[in-house]
Amino acid sequence: MTIPRSFTQRALVAIMCCGPILTGAVGLSSAQPVSAGEAGGSEHRSGVKRSESRPTIHQLHPGQIQQSILRVLEQEMAGKVQSIHAVVIDPLDPMTIPSGEIGLRVSPNGAQEGLGRRGFLVQINMNGKPWQTIDAIADVSASIDAVVPTRVMQIDSVIDAEDVAVHRIKLTDLDHQLLTNLKDVIGKSVARPLQPNNPIRLGMLKKPYAVRKGDRVSIEARHGGLSIQVVGLAKSSGELGQTATVANVDSGKELRAKIVGPGAVRVEF
Repeated sequence: MTIPRSFTQRALVAIMCCGPILTGAVGLSSAQPVSAGEAGGSEHRSGVKRSESRPTIHQLHPGQIQQSILRVLEQEMAGKVQSIHAVVIDPLDPMTIPSGEIGLRVSPNGAQEGLGRRGFLVQINMNGKPWQTIDAIADVSASIDAVVPTRVMQIDSVIDAEDVAVHRIKLTDLDHQLLTNLKDVIGKSVARPLQPNNPIRLGMLKKPYAVRKGDRVSIEARHGGLSIQVVGLAKSSGELGQTATVANVDSGKELRAKIVGPGAVRVEF
């Protein structure tokens, strides 16, 4: 059978036209998926930056806890001291907390009060709601302005203004009984020896003697509406209102008389 030449030419043209279409189909089926890294590079090249959703965090520092503890201590010791110090020793490292409005509520841990090493409960509030409560430990100290001697003073010495001054003293106990006002010291008598710059406590002073042993005194003797005065010699010392032994310098007779003023005693018959 002889194939017409015109038919052969038409078939050859059809095959040549379809060739590119078949080659393109094979290329698509063999394409590889784009990796994540390549996708990111594509975004970077295109100028588009993908945002990631991460929670924002903050840090709670020991200094913030320390300030909250100080505010509690200032209320606790109001009127008792001049200055308060607190050093947090636990926790020492910052604490990671979520973002939000932070509030701290501090309270003493148990019945602890005063100075020294103390424990506290710190309630951390986030956006007005309790989030977590932690323990904190702080060393607490305080200072006060107290009266101190400026020189050595012996028993029965009477304190003058130049004998004392006011210094800032670090306390070891809130129940210190230190004297803080110069008016409470000047004019008093020393009950125990005083050393320079050592704070004066209440028990270290006494009322000054109104009559001292060996002093000449005025003795007033009363009987009914009668009153006579004689000169005497004090045989003992005493404060105002106390009783002292005195002797009439003329007769030598000794009497027990009430001290009514500096160098003055009274006897009732």
